[in-house]
Amino acid sequence: MRRLLYTALFLCALGVAPKARAQYYTWGSDPTGLKWSTIRTPDVRMIYPDTVSGVARRTLFYIRTVQPDISYGFRHGPMRIPFVMHPENFQSNGLVMYLPKRVEFLTSPAIDGYSMPWYKQLVAHEYRHAVQYNNLNRGVIRALSYILGQQGSTIGLLCMPIWAMEGDAVMSETAMSSFGRGLQPSFSMGYRAMGRVGRDYKGRRDRRNIDKWFCGSYRDYIPDHYELGYQICSYAYARYDENVWDRVAWFGSRNPYMLATTRIALEKYYGTNVRKLFRETFDALECHWDSLPRTGDSAAPLVAMPEGNYTTYQWPLPLSDTTLLVLKTDYDRPSRFVRLDTRTGAEEPVCYTGLVSTRPAMYGGRVWWTEYRRSKLFEQRVNSQLCYMDLDRGKPKAVRGRRHALYPTPTDRGLAWVEYSPDGRFAVTGEAGVQHWEAPAQTELHGLAWDDRTARLYFLATDDSGMWLGRIEPDGTATHLTEGAYITLSDLTARDGRLYFGSIASGYDEVHCYDLATGRQYRLSTSTYGSFSPSADGEGNVLMTTYDAEGYHAARQPIDTLRPVRPSRLPRNVVNPPRRKWPVANLDTVRFTAADSVSSAARHRARRYSRPLHLFKVHSWMPVAVNPFKIIDEHDIDVQLGVTLISQNLLSSAESYLAYAWNHAEGSVVKGSLRYNGLGVELEVAGTYGGNQVIYAAGQAQPQPIPDKYYSLSAGATLPLVFAAGYRTRM
Repeated sequence: MRRLLYTALFLCALGVAPKARAQYYTWGSDPTGLKWSTIRTPDVRMIYPDTVSGVARRTLFYIRTVQPDISYGFRHGPMRIPFVMHPENFQSNGLVMYLPKRVEFLTSPAIDGYSMPWYKQLVAHEYRHAVQYNNLNRGVIRALSYILGQQGSTIGLLCMPIWAMEGDAVMSETAMSSFGRGLQPSFSMGYRAMGRVGRDYKGRRDRRNIDKWFCGSYRDYIPDHYELGYQICSYAYARYDENVWDRVAWFGSRNPYMLATTRIALEKYYGTNVRKLFRETFDALECHWDSLPRTGDSAAPLVAMPEGNYTTYQWPLPLSDTTLLVLKTDYDRPSRFVRLDTRTGAEEPVCYTGLVSTRPAMYGGRVWWTEYRRSKLFEQRVNSQLCYMDLDRGKPKAVRGRRHALYPTPTDRGLAWVEYSPDGRFAVTGEAGVQHWEAPAQTELHGLAWDDRTARLYFLATDDSGMWLGRIEPDGTATHLTEGAYITLSDLTARDGRLYFGSIASGYDEVHCYDLATGRQYRLSTSTYGSFSPSADGEGNVLMTTYDAEGYHAARQPIDTLRPVRPSRLPRNVVNPPRRKWPVANLDTVRFTAADSVSSAARHRARRYSRPLHLFKVHSWMPVAVNPFKIIDEHDIDVQLGVTLISQNLLSSAESYLAYAWNHAEGSVVKGSLRYNGLGVELEVAGTYGGNQVIYAAGQAQPQPIPDKYYSLSAGATLPLVFAAGYRTRM
């Protein structure tokens, strides 16, 4: 991440001392060997490596489908913007950013996604940000963009809070799905468990500063700004029967000099403010939550939680009748495997881990799991590395060459796992002898399990029909055990002829099982807030974690209560108060077919994207001469009369500037520099022409300027390496 004082430079041009700081943002470069293509339409431009050409066409199809509706509630539609796709980063995400203006997609499907395919989620969420940006880039902000380029437009982002922007985007994502992100029971679980959001210890409204709920905490668990923003935005939409952020953006973009534009606009048009909206939102939510039937946890916690520290115990595995192995995370130490003694509550650390991507499994006296590991050279190559640990040694190791692995699963023929390819395809593979199976196109795999009784591999899949359970047959085909439904499933395991998994069918996150002999599904747990990560212990019990305000508890319950689950396309909507849905397209009903792919190729021809020809993209400028690299690296601002052009290419591999300056002593000076990191090695070239050269003559204490014009050229190379092994990272 690079930072630049763009506001400071603007203030310097006006003779004001610099104070503010903002960002030129880059996610880093992709690996060198990729070949890139581009597709142009009147509204968007897709830039992608050839390995994901099918994903790019599919994403473009979804973009064009939602274009008529994506701006619902705003007076202006989405801006014309390029989409850049990064296929080799397992840490799924999306980004919309200026400097330069673009949308960036990490195309690897999210590990913990819900029942909507990943590319549909990305389009419904990130394209909404392009609408917000276009509505903020108006009035005075638009005028600033003529003076400062895109860095002037970024000032408009101060006119709408980040929690409102993300909350509005989550509303878009939710409205364009059958049972979307904002409706997931886990999305409000943190607030439901707290019970007194914004209240003091006596239950009264806390009159003190509420910034903790908006900014987070390093001591206490606070739900993030996505969850907060969605709750406030959805309440405001129901309360005022319109998208309040349209007027907030309209007012702020025309009056940015008033600074507190959100507060003023809310008071002016709706007679409210952020503090009042926050309190009204959670008053309404708590009223709804208090009206729900009270339930307890059917699973009993196995050990007491540490006091005063929000803790997560995850994926409990049985080591013996009285000992569990769990992954533990908290606020003061890296994630680690620990042994829990269920008789005494004693806890013994085993080993530290990196950022774990998929759940662990026991096999051959070892624990197997996967974790995210960044490439030594390229920021946009983040692998999912297969790792293991011998229980008797407690030292984690990585399996060489297994960098695209997910869901390690022991079978009777060796270890199996899911392999994800950067071209968007999933497959089940493993050690020699393990059956290989490739998932159909447009199908995501979110779980893998082996059942010892039926000697089959089972998987959890997501496609256009929703989420479903499947089985791999000996002949290499796959069979549906359940029909696709827009019900989120998670954490698949198997034992003794049953599949165990999490499901939101009841309206809460609960542990379910599927009896392979009868073909029936049952709910096992009843929870106050939610139960997760099930695994059978072979003794007639199921291990899991249960949630409350302290975190996730390791828990256990007997498998003696089986509540039949009727097949349904949608879960019950229990924890969410009634909200009027936006009249927009439902992406769950949209199918991208082979005919659509052929039609897209005929209408929108792909062309080669030349990286050398697109090395420069001037996105900002200013009516003064500065060296932005010196500002970034040395925090040294030297402002002179002149002009500066600033460039960063869309692939985030090259940054450059060119400046012309004039002063009375030296006359005209031209300076420029280019930094390129697309080869792993960071190259830099800099040059200067004009001005006075300063010479230290022999025997003279003071330098003597030589009035003749001169030029200087310099070049350098650095090799920044990142060595990551578990929780240790060296740069």
